[in-house]
Amino acid sequence: MSSMLDRTLPSVKRVISMAAIGNTDSTALAALDSDLLLAFVTVADSGGFTAAARYLHKTQSTISLRISTLESRLGTLLIERGSRRLTLTGDGETFLVYARRLLQLQREAIAALGRSQPVTLRFGIPEDYADTWLPALLERFGARHPDVHVHIHCRMSTELLEQLEKGSLDIVLAVQHAADSGGRPVATEDVVWAAHRRFALDPGRPIPLALFPEQCIYRRRALAALAGIGRDWQLDSTSQSPSGLRVIVNQGQTLTVTDRRSLPEDWQALGEEEGLPSLPPAVIEVHRSPSLTHPAFDDFVALIDEVLEESGVAE
Repeated sequence: MSSMLDRTLPSVKRVISMAAIGNTDSTALAALDSDLLLAFVTVADSGGFTAAARYLHKTQSTISLRISTLESRLGTLLIERGSRRLTLTGDGETFLVYARRLLQLQREAIAALGRSQPVTLRFGIPEDYADTWLPALLERFGARHPDVHVHIHCRMSTELLEQLEKGSLDIVLAVQHAADSGGRPVATEDVVWAAHRRFALDPGRPIPLALFPEQCIYRRRALAALAGIGRDWQLDSTSQSPSGLRVIVNQGQTLTVTDRRSLPEDWQALGEEEGLPSLPPAVIEVHRSPSLTHPAFDDFVALIDEVLEESGVAE
């Protein structure tokens, strides 16, 4: 126990020294509570007061007040005001490191007393990726953190990201929809036109398609690619579920879009030889709620990288 305290105290002492800058009132130290620290860390990670308010389920004015209170107690500005994009001051960058450590130390102290609360990690992943990566991910995480419950949400990427922004999810693995999505790229998937082996494309007729709903980035890119070459198409079927789409395509009457990795054995990939345009690869990203500070969640993200690397799709 003493060795752990010896390692922790120097960092804590430096933070306390910062808190004393410009304020000799010893009661000021009491203001470095978890609410203020969490507000600051979330603002820094989410890139703004509005986003932080959504993640923490508070009003923007409450978050702003907490940051101002923290700055007052520390006697220094942590965040630059007035700029279009939120930026931390030099002191803000320095204090962010210690704010994370203090939050972590609080959790460790509570856990050491056996008073920690049950932890649930809410993870979102598209259903077509869940079959491939989720079993290994859950098995390894469960072995390391048997006390953490993982609640799985399988939806389309756009829906998962909306839930993350609303604070309903903690970590999301999703297809990148925009270059500035805020996620961390972890893998790249080849995307292809696909159909059952019985399917034969008739060049003289509109392409019969079976696709996911409008929110699907695969669908958007596929239709844009067909428009780019002036190829006629018709949407014969739509399914929210990959398994439902698979049943439809197995009838041998329609063409769909999928990643090459999950192509069933009795399906075929079609391309330029059939007069179809190439499709851009899908970038897979990890998105994480900025308000998360639990070490088990860090482990979960690290395991995502590990599992994807072993599957051969990691960047």
